[in-house]
Amino acid sequence: MKPVMDATARILVTGANGFVGRHLIAHLLAEEADSRILAAVHGAHAQELSQPAPDFPEAAGWPGGDAGGRIRADGLDVCDAGQVDALLQEFCPQQIYHLAARASGADADREALFAVNVGGTRHVLEAAARLSELPRVLLVSTGYVYGNTDPEHPAREEDPLAPTVRYGLYTDSKIEMEAVARDFPGLALIVRAFAHTGPGQIESYAVPAFARQLARIERGLEPPVLRVGNLEARRDLLDVRDVVCAYALLMRHGVSGRVYNVASGRPIRMREVLDRLRGFCPVTTEVTVDPARLRPADIACSTGDASRLRAETGWQPSRTLDQTLRATLDYWRAQKSGLPAGP
Repeated sequence: MKPVMDATARILVTGANGFVGRHLIAHLLAEEADSRILAAVHGAHAQELSQPAPDFPEAAGWPGGDAGGRIRADGLDVCDAGQVDALLQEFCPQQIYHLAARASGADADREALFAVNVGGTRHVLEAAARLSELPRVLLVSTGYVYGNTDPEHPAREEDPLAPTVRYGLYTDSKIEMEAVARDFPGLALIVRAFAHTGPGQIESYAVPAFARQLARIERGLEPPVLRVGNLEARRDLLDVRDVVCAYALLMRHGVSGRVYNVASGRPIRMREVLDRLRGFCPVTTEVTVDPARLRPADIACSTGDASRLRAETGWQPSRTLDQTLRATLDYWRAQKSGLPAGP
């Protein structure tokens, strides 16, 4: 399918109020001229985003608001097929970034997980296929669909996917989501995004959990002991701002029906990630393993080869890991109202 290159394209972003969605919208506002964006968010969150948050850090992405009339925030439950169809028929998007998902590897609610990640994706694709002008659709999968990978040989798009059940419900839901996309040949391109982090990510993920604890320790809000999960796992870790740049480039230059890895190809142990963050903190800290933070289906190494993405779009990550980690720690240092509560 030929890419939509109209500078005033109508762009739908599902899951727009999530970590990646906010960064994607900030990127689109900066790079996509006068395009109009429909920020589809779950339920009541649309009303929350109708006005910009004055204390929302710029580094964390789009703060809400209409950006001078360029953004409309609207509620959308992707599990409701009729609601999805009505919204797409009304807005007639030319580009759809489908980010809405339950994204935690620790999610144990299979029914809810599959309803959103699999059923919701089917509803979006069915509604898109009914539009008189077929849109470009970008679906976000995960590098975890490969399961364990060899750190010396990052996974390529043609490599076999992992067997289901072995690596957890989230991974299984994304494998099934990709199967759904094959029912709509040529309509969507799939991105397998490997681990990414940055300012604005919630503390249920490893890097922001480390950073939040360090920010609290710096203020004397808790003892200088970091509680962690599996530090031997290796992750192919990118900055979220580089990831959304890849998404936008693929929307313009990628081939519908094709799969693309978004990865660095350089896995790093989480122990080293933690040590780098500790090095940015002026307080000496200790580390203890918290069994509650361990995942039974954890993947030992997850890394991907992004040669196809680079060849077709010219994409290259622009931020070093240290820059990403510093930005994440600084984000939590700035969260004065949010730090005192919670573990």
